[in-house]
Amino acid sequence: MRTGRAEATADALLGLVLDGTFPPGTSLPSEAELAGRFAVSRLTVREAIRSLASTQVIRVQQGRSSTINPVEQWSALDPRLLRARGHASGEPLRLPKRLLEARRVIEVAIAEMAADRRTGDHLQRMAAAIASMQESHDEGDVPRFVEADLAFHEVLFEAADNAFLEALMQPLASVIRDLRAETSSAPETREHAIDFHGRILRRVTEHDTEGARENMREHLTVTEEYMERFRVSPRSSPAA
Repeated sequence: MRTGRAEATADALLGLVLDGTFPPGTSLPSEAELAGRFAVSRLTVREAIRSLASTQVIRVQQGRSSTINPVEQWSALDPRLLRARGHASGEPLRLPKRLLEARRVIEVAIAEMAADRRTGDHLQRMAAAIASMQESHDEGDVPRFVEADLAFHEVLFEAADNAFLEALMQPLASVIRDLRAETSSAPETREHAIDFHGRILRRVTEHDTEGARENMREHLTVTEEYMERFRVSPRSSPAA
């Protein structure tokens, strides 16, 4: 686990990669040089490099200088890296749209299962999440809206009662949160989400598995349309 100083150093080093100081294909300076640049110990630099290596930004080679990997090799599960990958490819929405594809594959099935297996407690909690979404939308409180939106989907997963599908989504959690924070900044997207969450809840309440599945599919399709309209892509770095 990164210490606070190592985390800050990793973020600073990533910033230098993103601004072209250390572009893909180049070698990093020595640990001693980087320690001097960031005014930290060599151990802290080593931890920072190790953390960036875990997201495939840096390739560490024994006995040789660490190098910056091609952008297309960087992890798609780190929200800081999505914009950089999109910018490099010339398609800033390519990966966010692929994320929505993954969500459709899993969450459409989740909605269907939830409609079949939900309990009264699940219904109450989903209704409470929608009420919180409406209140936060009315107040313009985007962070609270995002948390309520996420809570609704979390209850759907609980209601579906399939640990394997839930496990498939867990690695995507931070990217989904970041993307949702971006898309929810537009009032139109918040209104859309409230509307469709209400539709899905009604289908789940009625045990309408087909209706819940189709409402979730339409919800995610329209979400993609809004994303394209507002040209949303997740933040890529602490300075973004």
